[in-house]
Amino acid sequence: MPQGATAPTPGPRTRAAPAFAAAVIGGGPAGAVTALCLARRGLRVALFEATRFNGPRYGETLPPEINPLVKTLGLWERFLTDGHLESPGIVSAWGTGERSESDFVRNVHGCGWHLDRRRFDAMLCRAAEDAGAVVFRGARVLSCRRKAPRGWELTVHGRAAPPRVRAEVVVDASGRNGHRLGGKVRFDVEDRLLAIVMRLEHDGGRPRDLRTYLEATPDGWWYSAPLPGRESIAMFFTDRETYLTTGAELGPLLERSPLTRPRFAAARLLESRVLHVPSAVRAPAADDDCLAVGDSAAAYDPLSGRGIFKAFRHAMAAADAVHASLNGESGALAAYGEQVGQDFAEYAALRRMYYAQETRWVEAGFWRRRVTPVIETTARRGTPRAAPDPGYSQPFRQ
Repeated sequence: MPQGATAPTPGPRTRAAPAFAAAVIGGGPAGAVTALCLARRGLRVALFEATRFNGPRYGETLPPEINPLVKTLGLWERFLTDGHLESPGIVSAWGTGERSESDFVRNVHGCGWHLDRRRFDAMLCRAAEDAGAVVFRGARVLSCRRKAPRGWELTVHGRAAPPRVRAEVVVDASGRNGHRLGGKVRFDVEDRLLAIVMRLEHDGGRPRDLRTYLEATPDGWWYSAPLPGRESIAMFFTDRETYLTTGAELGPLLERSPLTRPRFAAARLLESRVLHVPSAVRAPAADDDCLAVGDSAAAYDPLSGRGIFKAFRHAMAAADAVHASLNGESGALAAYGEQVGQDFAEYAALRRMYYAQETRWVEAGFWRRRVTPVIETTARRGTPRAAPDPGYSQPFRQ
């Protein structure tokens, strides 16, 4: 450099990548709670959320069992001020044409909830930020690669995010597709469903009955629930084979659905879409310096109603494992991964048992395939969109 010359100012792509103890990919419940718990332990954490919470997010109903977890995280007051709708119980028609009613009035944890899901997820990310996590909204992680001698480098796209980030541990909470961390990712697929999702608006306000409805039909099953405001959500779950054979037209479906049909009365269809809903577990869910949480680790059938509840529990356990691993406990991440696998095995057995209780249409292809699923092993699940999770606790319950 000539004498007297000054060194050029580093541009945005020549600056050193900021370093974190942990990088969490995905700002849904699993990712946000993981980042929150790690930040509260004093770790430097980066949380990447690809959206700004301005698009549809599914999984609108919480069971009463979530209440103690929200309180344990110190988020109860924040949660109550967000205007979510109380859910007093569940009405189901499963295995019989008769209605079965389960009220939460006797539940020791109180009521369930119908969520404004975007507001709920945004609140969790703000809580993580308040605890000290660095939250990058509108930032998509494009790739993750290991760096010698240890750690990761993430390539990020987003206006407010640095193009590169370094981290000792990566937590994949990006949803059912997940990232191919470490180059070797296997998913054991228990089942694949399709969800026909319909968002409805009611002229006279939301339905008077605030309970969640569940109804089995010859070609699949319905979930419906009110939402905060004048809207409600209805989802019909079937499989690809049935969908291609019957076309799943709304009129004929509702004709065979006496419990669900009245919820469509005086309602306008605002939006509909078809989503892929695999039920699968990542094997393994953790490696030496990376792990998966939420649906990226184990995606449950929406019938279980345990999506967000499971996300909270696994996120809290994942944070414990990451903290222990960074403090020298070599088996902590592996133990977490084993627990995820054990939980999935227990869930899968309960799921098959519950589907087997519907015996009215044993010869129908949809129900026959649910009782005797074909287990697949795939390199990636290949689901193009995040899948909905109704989130009720009854009647499928441990």
